[in-house]
Amino acid sequence: MIRQQSGFTLVELIISLSIVGVLATLALTSYSRYSQRAIISTGLALTAPMKLSVHEYFLKNSTFPESNAQLDLPSASNYTNNYVRSVSVSASPTPGTIRIAYKGDRAISEGDTLLLVPSASVAGVRWQCTSFTLLGNLLPANCR
Repeated sequence: MIRQQSGFTLVELIISLSIVGVLATLALTSYSRYSQRAIISTGLALTAPMKLSVHEYFLKNSTFPESNAQLDLPSASNYTNNYVRSVSVSASPTPGTIRIAYKGDRAISEGDTLLLVPSASVAGVRWQCTSFTLLGNLLPANCR
């Protein structure tokens, strides 16, 4: 009696493994970008009280502040978390700019910064996100 072999051939196994490898590579790349965006977003969350203070200062003085001290806010190093080194108000590139400096991590580089640049509008203060060190596709959706 002849027994029929069952199971997969070597070629079928190699093709299956290569497909799984390609899918894993794509998933890892997407997850890496997702985690980088999440880290960058943690810095934006720290800016909420500063944005409010800058807006109030502008309404009161018709100019933008140039430092945390002008807003009676703690120093830049007091605004920190696991990924953010500091958050400060500065005069560069324009007064009232909020600068978020990130710590080095596996997802982002030491010294990467995100700038929130204010501009006066009829509705109040509008914020423009910009960065010279972070790639555009890593910026959160409201910054692109």
